Amino acid sequence: MKPSRPSGHQKKLETILERYRDKEQRPAAERRHLWRLWREFVYPMRWRLLLGILLTLVVTLQPYAWTFVGRFLVDYVLMVGKTIPPAEMAIHFRWVLIMFFLNSGIHISAVIASWHYSYQITLVGQRVVFELRKALHERLQTLPLSFFDTTQTGRLLTVVLDDVATIQASISGIGVTFCSSVASIIVGVVIIASLNLQLGLLVMLAIPCYVINYRHFRPRIRDANIAARRATTALYMRVEERITAIRTLKVFGRERAEVKSFAEAVNNLARLTMYIVRLGNWQNIIATAISSLSTGAMLWLAMRECQAGRMSLGQVMQFIASAGYLFTPAVALNDLLGMELPRVRVILRRIFDLMEAEPEPPDHPDAVVLADAQGAIEFSDVTFTYPGDETPTLREVSFTVPSGKQVAIMGPSGAGKSTLLYLLMRFYDPQHGTVTLDGRELPLIKLLSLRDRITLVMQEPVIFTGTVAANIRYGRLDAGDDEVRRAAKDADLHEFIMSLPEGYETLVGERGMSLSGGQRQRLALAASLLSRPSVLLLDDTTSALDPATEARVRVTLNRLMRNRTCFVVTHRISTALACDLVLVLEDGQLTQYGPPADLLTQDGLFRRVYEQQTRESAETATGEK
Repeated sequence: MKPSRPSGHQKKLETILERYRDKEQRPAAERRHLWRLWREFVYPMRWRLLLGILLTLVVTLQPYAWTFVGRFLVDYVLMVGKTIPPAEMAIHFRWVLIMFFLNSGIHISAVIASWHYSYQITLVGQRVVFELRKALHERLQTLPLSFFDTTQTGRLLTVVLDDVATIQASISGIGVTFCSSVASIIVGVVIIASLNLQLGLLVMLAIPCYVINYRHFRPRIRDANIAARRATTALYMRVEERITAIRTLKVFGRERAEVKSFAEAVNNLARLTMYIVRLGNWQNIIATAISSLSTGAMLWLAMRECQAGRMSLGQVMQFIASAGYLFTPAVALNDLLGMELPRVRVILRRIFDLMEAEPEPPDHPDAVVLADAQGAIEFSDVTFTYPGDETPTLREVSFTVPSGKQVAIMGPSGAGKSTLLYLLMRFYDPQHGTVTLDGRELPLIKLLSLRDRITLVMQEPVIFTGTVAANIRYGRLDAGDDEVRRAAKDADLHEFIMSLPEGYETLVGERGMSLSGGQRQRLALAASLLSRPSVLLLDDTTSALDPATEARVRVTLNRLMRNRTCFVVTHRISTALACDLVLVLEDGQLTQYGPPADLLTQDGLFRRVYEQQTRESAETATGEK
């Protein structure tokens, strides 16, 4: 007989598993992550967790207590198969009442313990989630830009939100359920062995069968869980990316194609989820079969022992009940170790991989805090290459800027203009050469202190969801209302803000989408002006402003930056001519540097741009006439 070919569904599943397969096995790291979760996040809540475990033991072991009550009731109170003398009927009736109240007390105590257990475990779970998310968020703030350059936002959202929430749901499953199941199995084995040693040995023989079942399914369940988490991350990244690019999507009319593509991604995740469920079901079926066969064999042996007079009817009833309570947690423990633990280990790996990502370099031991800065900047033979690139973005760049000077940075796209500003902010450090502020190398200045003295207004300004005032005050959180208004006036934004329905308390939408491009840039500029920096970096921030508004902002900047160093990335020759110095970058190299009047006398990019824009302005003026 020819072997059956895999179905289309099976082929698709294998393709998905191969796409998201874990290429690097790290069992030692996974064990370390479990230990770190316990040491740093669960151990501080150990007393509440211990209380929860003790309470769940009360709930779990309560059925065994009832087996003793039932055995006593059958053998010594009801005395099944025996005749009770009339004189002892009253005594036996009192025992029946005692057994009734004892049973009620056991059940009531179990209900109370269950309520407190639920409260304690939920509290522990919430606290662990809080600390995990707090630690992850703190780590994200310390990571360098190079990390975010290579990591998609959707992956980070999956870890911080989805993965951590899964850990919360698993705390009770792994810790409490494990302890209660093991305790229930031990107590059940002891009770059965005390009733009959042969029955106890039979129970012990079933344990290796559970171990074999667990070890057989564990690798496949682990791989499937890794694939499912990666597929979930891919889905998050896709949604985040498409929402961000919704305008581009609509421009190209890709709505139907995106719906189809998204449905395929969701279907892939559903296939993996169902595959995990099938594996878990098969594992559970086999574990249940082991339990059923073991229970049947023990029942047969117990009945023979009863017929031989070596066990009483009450003992047999206690055995039957204990056997049922024994194998239920055995199946649950098999499911816990086979399904839940591999999933949690995969998730912890993702969480702690993020928490162990290399942060920004720590401050140098000799780094100082700058109370103030004059703003003198010097680049000395600076070469910088972005992580993962082979071609340097800046090559052997050297120049000096005296304090209080305004420098225009010009050059074609990709020449390294923005990169130069990023080095000043110490978003990156050069691989070769030095950058100094007031004669001190930037690594010898504490990073937070440096960024207090240097402020960057980016080409694509970031506006947070909140009020206009809150976005301006982001530049200095302790600023008063008058300072906020003055910064808005300096950025030529005050009149527009006052025209809004709620003025400075008007809410702006996500990423400031309710504002125009120019308004967003002026809002970001106002936040930067509020911080009163010693060095102001403007990354082509006036590109979206109309000439009249740009001229007003330039007048304001000239006044505000009179005693401050200012770097302005620009493509407009009018902006460059208003600066003290012009720095021209081409292909990562400094090709021209000096006052704009001097550069106009030289043959180079600056003069060519000047001639081109002057000619275009003249042609525009002629056309208007």
